[in-house]
Amino acid sequence: IPLIQGKLALSTWQNIFFCEFDGPRSKREIAVTVMQA
Repeated sequence: IPLIQGKLALSTWQNIFFCEFDGPRSKREIAVTVMQA
């Protein structure tokens, strides 16, 4: 997903969702990698 001026460049019908179906956890770790094109 490209970034434009520090914001996600999503079109009208694009979204990002995080869904957790197996119940809450005491610890959550999310890794994000940002690469320059």
